[in-house]
Amino acid sequence: MAVIREIRTRIYKIKRFFRDEHPLRRDGKLFIFLICFAISSFFWTLNNLSKNYTARISFPVKYIDLPTDQKLSQPLPQRLECTVNAYGFTLLRHKLRLSFSPILINVSELKTKHKVSENNHFGFSASTEANRSMIVNQISNEIQVLNIYPDSLYFNFDPIVERKFLVKPEVNVTLLNQYMLKQSPYTTPDSVVVRGPEDVLDTLKFVSTRKQEYKNLSHSIQRNVSIAANNELQFTPRRVVLNIPVEQITEGTREIPLVIKHVPDSVDLKAFPSSIKVSYKVGLSQYDQISADSFQPSIDYDSISTSRQKLPVTMEKHPQNIISYDYYPKDVEFILEKKNNNQ
Repeated sequence: MAVIREIRTRIYKIKRFFRDEHPLRRDGKLFIFLICFAISSFFWTLNNLSKNYTARISFPVKYIDLPTDQKLSQPLPQRLECTVNAYGFTLLRHKLRLSFSPILINVSELKTKHKVSENNHFGFSASTEANRSMIVNQISNEIQVLNIYPDSLYFNFDPIVERKFLVKPEVNVTLLNQYMLKQSPYTTPDSVVVRGPEDVLDTLKFVSTRKQEYKNLSHSIQRNVSIAANNELQFTPRRVVLNIPVEQITEGTREIPLVIKHVPDSVDLKAFPSSIKVSYKVGLSQYDQISADSFQPSIDYDSISTSRQKLPVTMEKHPQNIISYDYYPKDVEFILEKKNNNQ
């Protein structure tokens, strides 16, 4: 606006006058000049600010009463640009304000057109000119609004739906020596209801907890943790109990007889020793579930060759709930005897 620019120019000249070595500063005419300049500037400003001017003012906007079962799929304009006509005093007062109260646009009361509803997606447009009264009535009556930009507001919505998703613990755990996880960390409840835009929920397979880290654990723990935040989604419940079951490791040993495979009916194969010693590590809660039948070491007649003096021992079966195992010996000596068919 020209008036404001002129005021700024005059202020700049005054500052420059005092900063620079101006000739007037070296004689007695300084005060006379300043008084005349101030009086002329004052009357010039009054004269110009009493005139009408056209300017553009930007107003913040806030949308209220949006549909609760729909989610905006694209952002709405956060400001309305209005071309206005008003006295210079009024425009200056508004220009110097640091902020405006937002213009409230009640979406449920808008005069709309071009409504679209397809595959659960809903949308419409609203002309700012058709809804001029809603906007103008919130602006000072000292200001005449000539036009409003944008000329139309476009509301596009995605449906809000609810689905149930499993919760995946996001956790990093380290344990002290001789301790193990009894089972993988889990949450209670194991799933939550998620509410949000359908297109967002379509991309989800699970939800995660906020990342947790626990070091040098030697005991089970339970903690209340939040579901990882997502601004587009709501969770019910928003917090779950994280369970990290920890138990001590114990060792066990078993003497297990060898199983001999593929021996012909006419041959008798004897192994030395005929059994092996198995040692294993297992969680304390699983110790009583391990028996001799849980392992099956074997030797195979078909592995006999002239270059081999011993037969290798193979572990055909072992428990899945043990941490590790080992056995000795890894191979055994053997002798072959021909059976007496008359017996």
